[in-house]
Amino acid sequence: MKEIITNISLSSLPKLVSELGLRSFAADQLIQWLYQKRIPTFEDMTNLSKATRHALAERFEIDALEVVGIQKATDGTKKFLCKATDGAAVECVLIPADDGRLTVCLSTQVGCKMGCTFCRTARMGFKRDLTHGEIVGQLLLVMRDADVDVTNVVLMGMGEPMANYGAVSEAVRTICDGRAFGLSKMRVTVSTAGLIPELCEFSQEFGVKIAISLNATTDEVRSSIMPINRKYPITKIMEFCRDYSKRSRHRVTFEYVMMKGINDSEDDAHRLVELLTGVSAKVNLIPFNPFDECDYEAPDRETVTWWSEFLYTSGIQANIRVSRGQEILADGTPVDGVFQVNTYTTGYQRTPGVAGANGQFVVVWQSDGSYSTDLDHSIQGQRLMSDAVIFTDGFESGDTSAWSSTIGGH
Repeated sequence: MKEIITNISLSSLPKLVSELGLRSFAADQLIQWLYQKRIPTFEDMTNLSKATRHALAERFEIDALEVVGIQKATDGTKKFLCKATDGAAVECVLIPADDGRLTVCLSTQVGCKMGCTFCRTARMGFKRDLTHGEIVGQLLLVMRDADVDVTNVVLMGMGEPMANYGAVSEAVRTICDGRAFGLSKMRVTVSTAGLIPELCEFSQEFGVKIAISLNATTDEVRSSIMPINRKYPITKIMEFCRDYSKRSRHRVTFEYVMMKGINDSEDDAHRLVELLTGVSAKVNLIPFNPFDECDYEAPDRETVTWWSEFLYTSGIQANIRVSRGQEILADGTPVDGVFQVNTYTTGYQRTPGVAGANGQFVVVWQSDGSYSTDLDHSIQGQRLMSDAVIFTDGFESGDTSAWSSTIGGH
């Protein structure tokens, strides 16, 4: 069986080039062909000699994965089912945003060891870690299909990234290397359930963004829904976050999957504010997306709205996240059971004398079930559906005529 050339780290490619009797600069040529031009065959590497291309093709395959299925949602979200050479299946998702961003969510394991009770992936158990080539291979396949460069990458798909430290580290290096994919570290986010030793090492070595799947404010509740909390309790997580805030320019993103009657009480909200004291943070509130064989329920809309307003008035940026691509189950199956970055909160322009002026808290519910808040006082606008409903400080109004029709968002 041939080797997979994308399983070779960037730092190891010079050794391969030397073995092939090529000059050292051929390593950068290989990187450019593989990750910038994203060619599918060695024959396409036209600035390498025919003999070199033949030698590479005799020994290697380029892709560690092949796409065996693509599903597209009406909102443009695309889910890719990929198969490895051993038959293992993983998924990755391409999420377009109205502002032009293209985000890809990557998986890092086949299955997951974490056992989170609200996560679909946990139900399949753990199969194996993905290799470097299988992680970056997802990005290659998606970008070939889209025929455009993506703007953001999140490692929030199947698996716990910190439990596959070596391959994930090499993948992040490749994603951020200017010779390869060349994404800014500001545009790469790694999510974790909170494996503290690995997270400490990773955050010191890499400057990418960190997202922590928190989902509870007491050890009793978090241990019941996320078994890893028994080893790394909330106090340990917050110790890391306070230290991280002192040495990093990035805020920590806290993912909080809200489940009715489990972690969505007002007491939980107050405890969360206390926990985040001394941490440069933002919170993504994620209403639980029910699935078969899971007894958890989504919170009431009023509860989510109250949490958003309470966190905002407490000085914490809070975004409500609603799954996109639901008809193709493209909410993903990450550590916390919901694909966190597939939608974003949009702001509505404030106009004197209409809802939202004078610093009022605003929530807008669209007729398609989506909802948005003006938590960050954005002056950008988003076109409203004709039957959208606006809530401002508890007041409900069906009149959207005074709101901006400018298309935008953040």
